[in-house]
Amino acid sequence: MKYSLVIPCYNEEKNISLLIERSRKFLLKDNFQLILVENGSTDNSKAVLKEFENKHKNLKIVYVEKNLGYGNGILSGLENADGDILAWTHADLQTDINDVLTGFKLIDKNDISNFVKGKRMGRKFFDKFFTHSMSYICSLLLREKLFDINAQPKIFHKSFYQKICRNAPLDFSLDLYFLLMAKKLKYNVIEFPVFFNKRLHGEAKGGGSIKTKLKLSIRTFSYITKFLSNKKIHDNNST
Repeated sequence: MKYSLVIPCYNEEKNISLLIERSRKFLLKDNFQLILVENGSTDNSKAVLKEFENKHKNLKIVYVEKNLGYGNGILSGLENADGDILAWTHADLQTDINDVLTGFKLIDKNDISNFVKGKRMGRKFFDKFFTHSMSYICSLLLREKLFDINAQPKIFHKSFYQKICRNAPLDFSLDLYFLLMAKKLKYNVIEFPVFFNKRLHGEAKGGGSIKTKLKLSIRTFSYITKFLSNKKIHDNNST
C-alpha cells in the first residue's frame, strides 16, 4: 500500500454514502487506501459505516468510542494507515475527495521534504476575509508564513508524521500544527487550487458560521499561546 487517505466522520450519517460513492475512483486503485474514522458520533454514523465494512478491499473503518476532538479522529486514522504517503480531508464534501488524487501527483515519493495542501477557491467574500485575517495574525505571532491553514487536503510522507505526531493537538489546531511544523522543519510547502463547495448535509464543525468561526479563532489563539509558552520553556532549558 502506497497512499492512505484519512477522513474523520463526526455526525455525518447523511454524507457517508455519498462520500463513499464519490470515492469510487480512489477505491479502484490497488495502491490506494481509504480510512474512514467514526469519530465518536452521536447520530447514526456508526451504523451507516458498518454497512460498508468488507465491501471494498481498500476501505478500512476505524472506530473511536468517545469523541476527543477533530484532531484525535485524524490521528487515530493516521495510526492505522498502511501507506508511505498519508493524507487527510473532510467528510462534508465541500472539498472534492478526488482533489486528493491531484495532490498525490504533486508530492514526490523520492523527496520526503515535500508537504502538499489545498488552497480554497470559489469562496464567499467574508470567508476569504476571515481566512486572510487569521492567516496574517497566525503568521505574525508564529513568525512563519502561513496561509489558508484549514484548507484540505493535507498530504505528506509517513516519516514527517512520525517525526511530529507525539506533540500533535487533538482539536482543530491539528491543521495549524502540521503546517507550522512543515514550515519549521523547512519542508517545501506546495499549494494547489481546490474548489470549495457548499455543504449538502449536516452542520459545519469548524468555521462554517460566524459562531463557529469565533470558536475556531478562540481555540486557535489558545493553542498559539500554549505553543509559544512551551517553546519558551524549551528554549530556556536549552540554554
